[in-house]
Amino acid sequence: MSRKEEISMEKLTPMADYVKLPGLDEYKEWFKDFFDLRREDGILEVTMKTKGGPMYWSGMAHRAMSQLMRVISLDRENEVLIWTHQGPDWMMDGDIGGWDQYEATRFEHQFNDDTDLIKNMLFDINIPTIAAQQGCGFHWDSAILSDITICADDVRYDDMHLQLGLVPGDGMGLLLQTLLGIKKGNYYMYTSRQFTAQQALDWGFVSEVVPKGQALDRAWEIARMIKEVPYETRMLTAIIAKRPFRKMFVEDFETSTLAEILSSYIKVAQGEVGGPDKKQVNEGYCGSGMHWRYNPEVDTMMKPQTAETWKEIRNLGPEYTKWWEQPKYD
Repeated sequence: MSRKEEISMEKLTPMADYVKLPGLDEYKEWFKDFFDLRREDGILEVTMKTKGGPMYWSGMAHRAMSQLMRVISLDRENEVLIWTHQGPDWMMDGDIGGWDQYEATRFEHQFNDDTDLIKNMLFDINIPTIAAQQGCGFHWDSAILSDITICADDVRYDDMHLQLGLVPGDGMGLLLQTLLGIKKGNYYMYTSRQFTAQQALDWGFVSEVVPKGQALDRAWEIARMIKEVPYETRMLTAIIAKRPFRKMFVEDFETSTLAEILSSYIKVAQGEVGGPDKKQVNEGYCGSGMHWRYNPEVDTMMKPQTAETWKEIRNLGPEYTKWWEQPKYD
């Protein structure tokens, strides 16, 4: 027997082992201020929050979301992802102190964090994704970017960017165009008008509408159903499911985001960025008026919009800053 044949018969060992990456027990601690993570039979549930309560949108939460996507993608034990929010609503509040570095690092927040959030969700996450949107709120893009979106029957959707003096370039306007069609998408992007969960279903914006309080349970039912499919089949189906949005991102997203950034830099130079008295509302005020906007007894934003109805949200007085008085969670 030749030496070559002897070597081939030996049990070969690698020169170095696989890199050991953090497991769920470790990285869920990294993100505990912004997300609750739990996993059952390979199904990972991610619940947005701020410490002990519903999420208060901030620059820190914004960045943590994209970072979490990257970490989730590195853990092969995550086989299906459920994305949801704590409590009966979606994001409804902003952290007024959560944008303290925004002015100094505007490009980093508006371009890097915006693009990373959507890019990491679409390109890093190769497993099936299901969103359970349990109620109204802003920044619904992460729910709509999921492969399947289950929403409660009281959800109303809108893109308020233009109404607040902002270019709708962070993904919400692009999703409206992509899923509703150019004319309808442009209309809702320009007017900031709201549409209902049933309209969203009829127009192909969401996958399924369920009674209030049942969205998360329904997401788990679908996740368990998908888990019955062989692993390789699930993964390859997820790639097909994500392909249209991946194409959208590559072709259009960076241009949309840069348009929003340019607009903001122009208004900063003109001294017109700040609170509701300014031409462009800053991110620090992003929670302003949301409880009014999504109040089921308020139908102002459901109707065809005019200059006068647009002024209503900017002239809410005490209601506009009521969100500042919301309890902060430890």
